[in-house]
Amino acid sequence: MKFFDTEKISCKPISNLTDLLNWSRATSPKYHTQKLNVSYFSNDDNVPKFLVCHDMKNNYLEDKFYQGSNSPNSFSFYHWNLIDTFIYFSHHFVTIPPESWINAAHENNCRMLGTLITEFQEGEILCNKIFNDLDSVIDKIVDITLHFGFDGWLVNIENKIQDVNKLNYFVENLTKKLKIHNDKLYQIIWYDSVIKTGELKWQNELNEKNYQFFEATDGFFVNYTWKDQNLETSFKNAKNRFRDVYVGIDVFGRGCLGNGGFNTYQALEAIEKYNLSYALFAPGWIHECNDEEKFYENSEKFWSLLERFISRRKIKQLPLITNFSHASSVNFFVQGEKFAHNWNNLNLQSLLPVVENSSWNFDDGFYGSGSLVVQPGLNEIFSLDLNIKHSQILLFELVFKSDEYVKVMVETENFNLDLFTESNQIKILETLEKSINNWFVKRVMFKVENEINLKSIKIESATQVNLGLMRLFEPSGYQVERKIFKFNPIETDLKIFKLQNEVYLMIKLIFSNLNAKYQNIFVNKSLIQKENLNGDKLDLRYIGSTKKDEFLLCLKMNSNIFIDSTNESRNSELKVEIIVQEVDHHCENLTKRENQLYKFDNDDEDKWVRSATVNCSKLKIHNPKEYSFIKEVIYDLEFF
Repeated sequence: MKFFDTEKISCKPISNLTDLLNWSRATSPKYHTQKLNVSYFSNDDNVPKFLVCHDMKNNYLEDKFYQGSNSPNSFSFYHWNLIDTFIYFSHHFVTIPPESWINAAHENNCRMLGTLITEFQEGEILCNKIFNDLDSVIDKIVDITLHFGFDGWLVNIENKIQDVNKLNYFVENLTKKLKIHNDKLYQIIWYDSVIKTGELKWQNELNEKNYQFFEATDGFFVNYTWKDQNLETSFKNAKNRFRDVYVGIDVFGRGCLGNGGFNTYQALEAIEKYNLSYALFAPGWIHECNDEEKFYENSEKFWSLLERFISRRKIKQLPLITNFSHASSVNFFVQGEKFAHNWNNLNLQSLLPVVENSSWNFDDGFYGSGSLVVQPGLNEIFSLDLNIKHSQILLFELVFKSDEYVKVMVETENFNLDLFTESNQIKILETLEKSINNWFVKRVMFKVENEINLKSIKIESATQVNLGLMRLFEPSGYQVERKIFKFNPIETDLKIFKLQNEVYLMIKLIFSNLNAKYQNIFVNKSLIQKENLNGDKLDLRYIGSTKKDEFLLCLKMNSNIFIDSTNESRNSELKVEIIVQEVDHHCENLTKRENQLYKFDNDDEDKWVRSATVNCSKLKIHNPKEYSFIKEVIYDLEFF
């Protein structure tokens, strides 16, 4: 039994040529992805580039669901400011990165690439078919890239090729046609596989046998079983493009120097000597081959061993907004209020720093998954390269917990500034200090007296600091964004069905005129309706979040709820109250007040959040004195 089209709730790859050629924008789900600022990608040859190729159990796991899942221990990546490019890899013909991965990468100013792969004898047959209609295939791939909003492809041809000229045409023209749309953004990376004779022979280096593919693309991904001599040869053959050679490092250690795992750094030590760039394959090893419960601990250990080889990427554009939220947690926080439910959604991952002497706290947070815990002393939170003009007005806000005074320092080329102390460099225009649910808020609006370049933001304290929110932006743009806000009603559609003696309620929420960056969905899990609360809070359960104009909510009912198909029962009907909190691009509620999102004021509730009450006339309540009607929230909707 199929109750709805699962195409609308999950991302899928394309497995054959027919499906690729039949693909169209009109019939394909639309991603809601934020754009990537190309100012983050310069031709700076002073530092190596760093590419991560994510291959984990052939991918398309929980991450394929647009609405997320309830798996808090799923793999996620959060060392974004150490890398330049992230490749989503699978062994399907056309691997389209899920929407959530694209958003997480772009939120952290990183490129996201998909994968084009052909393999074995089937791959040889497929390539021959592609070569019969090259331009159509290229146009489809370009159109898919633009439609879904990611930034290019890894091309991995691991089979014999009968006509190398046509393969070269494919690679050259795919690169050219993408770059017509944005020369600085889109990239094609070639994997070290087929050589100029058409044979499949991994070279483990860039040489004259594969140089034509390097010349036609933006980068060359070297196979993993290289030796020092291969690196030297690659450097010489790349000439002035040596940073476009990405040397493969297999974290699983298959034929790779150091045997991978926590010894992966040994491969980086060797590569560093030759000034080439890095291509880290399958960092999901941290999750797959170790204790899932210690994922964050092991991630910190793994990446701390690599950090000395990597140049941290700088924030180059305002606004700088972060709530230090990961992609998953056992709790969800809103203004310091805790909702204790498992969740996983890469769409909610914020801009994340890599900070020495820090850890993550998932039991206490201000907004999202938790907070960043910084140890006593002076700690750099973000590295910056921000040119601030004379008389430019900025607003900085920090939400934190600490037992002692916290100083916010901004480093420039020649001096350090305390943002909350007036000086000959900044004029304080307005300050605010307040407390929200035991979190301390410090805000300052200031004018820059002379043009300066900001190099970093640092936090100094004599004791441990929990960071819940940090914002630096121009308040003028913020005010314009909030003025355009307009509420619109939520439309609903519902289905009620019984499966294996369990009663299910499926509600489709339809939003119009989206103004938010994303929307958080809550359900009043109590049978007590809001009109009977007498000023108390609703007992809300966090369900999930979406960037789209639809959200599918599926609830398995408690045994207290039954289906009255004849509508003859005199029992009370079930009413489901849904709360939608809209969050803007500055990580604030799209509301007119700062009170708790789920406490209602009868005269003014629509100014707080968007809400809907769904009357389920065919669902009746056995015992209205029982507290809750929800047995389970269903996330894997493909089950149906």
